[in-house]
Amino acid sequence: MENLSILLILIATCCFAGAVVAQGFKRLYHHRLSQYPGPRLAAATLWYKAYFDIIKDGGWAEHLQSLHDQYGPIVRVAPNELHFSDPNSYNDIYGMGTRHTKQPEMYSCFATDQSVFAMFDHHEVSQRRNLIGPFFSRRAILNLEKTIQNKIDILVASLLEYQHSKKSANLDLAFRSISLEIITSYCFAQSSKALESPDFKNDILTAMDLTLPMIWVFKHFPIIRKVLLGVPECFASVLRPSTKGILEQRKQMGAQIDDILKDPTSLGNVDHETIYHHFLTPQPENQRLPPITREWLLDEGLYLRFAGSDTVGNVCTVATYHILANKHVHLQLLSALTEVWPDKESHPGLETLEKVPYLTAVIKESLRMAHGIVTPLPRVVGPTDAEISGIVVPAGTIVSMGATVVHRNPDIFPEPEVFNPERWLKADANELDKYLVSFSKGPRSCLGINLAWCELYLIIATIFRKLDLTADRPSLSDISFREYFVPLHRGRHFHAFVQPTAA
Repeated sequence: MENLSILLILIATCCFAGAVVAQGFKRLYHHRLSQYPGPRLAAATLWYKAYFDIIKDGGWAEHLQSLHDQYGPIVRVAPNELHFSDPNSYNDIYGMGTRHTKQPEMYSCFATDQSVFAMFDHHEVSQRRNLIGPFFSRRAILNLEKTIQNKIDILVASLLEYQHSKKSANLDLAFRSISLEIITSYCFAQSSKALESPDFKNDILTAMDLTLPMIWVFKHFPIIRKVLLGVPECFASVLRPSTKGILEQRKQMGAQIDDILKDPTSLGNVDHETIYHHFLTPQPENQRLPPITREWLLDEGLYLRFAGSDTVGNVCTVATYHILANKHVHLQLLSALTEVWPDKESHPGLETLEKVPYLTAVIKESLRMAHGIVTPLPRVVGPTDAEISGIVVPAGTIVSMGATVVHRNPDIFPEPEVFNPERWLKADANELDKYLVSFSKGPRSCLGINLAWCELYLIIATIFRKLDLTADRPSLSDISFREYFVPLHRGRHFHAFVQPTAA
């Protein structure tokens, strides 16, 4: 009997191994994407991407460039996925008129399945975007500009406190704190209290830092996400301590939603409109939106706070690093700001700052260098075959093109590793705008683009008009930017000494 059991185990093992080999052979030589170049291991198994996502901590975006250098403009990066490097392919994949859907495995890993960001159905997405869109319109942003500026003034006051102690401030945490405070105040009419935290080390930011590595695990092992987010919180935090931050965020925001659903009239007690005013506004019957649920409101709120804080803070860090590293850029920016802002105790306003060409150029170049969402955003081709980069791609194929590949293209942006705002001031600079894809493009582009631009104008202008920053390292040009900051990697630090500018 014992020998029979061993024999059965051996047979089962051989069958499993044979099935794996057969599947790999089929993917390599008899798959519809077999004609496209790429690493054989990538064509055979998804473990290739998992290695760079999990073991290399989100290193997939950086690895893609080396793949294109080796294999050309179209690379098979997974059994059923192609990645493109021709910049014109971006519009084919993400542009207006495309009907490609988001890849479920990628977008479900953020654990906000019911948010408009993660939804797949085009009709439902369109309805949800129409519902939320007015809240992020330019008109709405201008109406709350003073609220945003007041938060930035608090940041300036907080940074000036470092002057007295002669201690450098962690600007990366400072910028993430102000963007977190703005998105929390704007969307929920509440304070995150991030600017009150000692050294800007806020619990919410800590939770986000702990959450990011788990995203890659959730992507490749969705069962882990279901288990950790499905069991009682006390068990989940024990099974995986880093999920404590996710659960705490859900708990905090869930409490506010419970109060609103219990008494919707409480929305009348806040200082300004919130996203919940728009979500809970009765809609015409022909809209046929899904019923309002706690889960929907929670997913939308969690995603908006996460996306609206880390990305803008990222860009401000990149901008400040490069401005301080480049004396010419620093002086040009100060000159441009002083011209339209002679009295630094006043506030010229967003519409005035938008008319400062050099400030706009600095922001655009910072967006290019920061990239926005670094990892490629995969789409599933459909409902029929599609032409991308001059080839016909079968329906059902996953396609993508990362912002890093577009922004580092030397044919569009000569010397792409150089921070050069002047490239946006040339006569043909308008042509570059279509290749600035930090907020993506097309029907699924970032909803908060107007708010993000407002924050960038007000934060960068205010910081450099009111403060004299000096990096705490002797010479930024002597070190690699990676030493200070790597997109989507944690443990980053960028410190500077702070003092007020001259009048």
